[in-house]
Amino acid sequence: MGGSTTSRLFRIVNASLLVDAAASEYLVAEHAVRVDAEGEDGHITVRSYTPTSRDNQPEGGFPLLVWYHGGGFVAGDLDLDDNYLRNLCVDLQQSIVNVGYRLAPEHVFPAGFNDAYAGLKWAARHAPALRASLKAGFIAGGTSAGANLAAAVALRARDDPFFAPGSGREITGQLLQTPQVVHPAADVGRYAPELRSMEEQAGAPFLTARKLRAFADALRAPPNDERISPLLATSHEGLPRAFIQVFGMDPLRDEGLLYARLLRDAGVQTRLNIYPGVPHTFMMVFPETEVAARVERDVRDGLRWLLAPHRPPRDSGCLML
Repeated sequence: MGGSTTSRLFRIVNASLLVDAAASEYLVAEHAVRVDAEGEDGHITVRSYTPTSRDNQPEGGFPLLVWYHGGGFVAGDLDLDDNYLRNLCVDLQQSIVNVGYRLAPEHVFPAGFNDAYAGLKWAARHAPALRASLKAGFIAGGTSAGANLAAAVALRARDDPFFAPGSGREITGQLLQTPQVVHPAADVGRYAPELRSMEEQAGAPFLTARKLRAFADALRAPPNDERISPLLATSHEGLPRAFIQVFGMDPLRDEGLLYARLLRDAGVQTRLNIYPGVPHTFMMVFPETEVAARVERDVRDGLRWLLAPHRPPRDSGCLML
């Protein structure tokens, strides 16, 4: 699905999926963020969600989650996950920044990536105003195309002195739900035998291989650029721990599985949850199902795991549900 119809549908379903948290328990605000990269000089809007409870505030501040919505880089907006993020803010007592990045085809690559990275830096710089402490946790997360952006900004941040160890601004976790981490037209080389789901699940419900290729055509990104294909990065060492959710009936299935393996091979603590037999973003359309409820519970558990004190690498694991 794509375009404004998809955005409206997702907003309606998200509103029905979750009971809205009491407005008195959080504060919502919108902020203009300057994007100054690769000759661009513009602005995007980010929306912040800040817990207002002082009884539960940890010393120094709340953990901070920077969130990127899905939509194939061509659809979605700040309202897409709004109700969902309000609930996460209150349920997990986290400050959240929801980044409204620009979309193709009006804004081709790397506009969306630059927006995503500008939003991440803005969140880091303004953590005190958001009642957040990056020492309590600093997570980049998203769904589908949003998970692509979360993985890509984590990769860029690893090599950016602004986020370097000791800066106090290190990214500490990645939440990647049904991530798209390699361009459909990329030269995947030796990984080709592990990336079969684009063919095996080409006609899957809700998201087909044809739609993915159409979205990629609109974005006009160089297929092997690691900002759109973080799976193809030269190295994944030094990335923050990752919680990944993969759906079995999804053209993106295998790249999520492979990315989890590559992270583990690079020494990154990784927790992978697999949900066999369900299609991409199915919980948006069938929120009443038990497996949809499980996905939502697991997101919360995954965030708690990302925020927990670091454990030995053996804590990494794969769970098929």
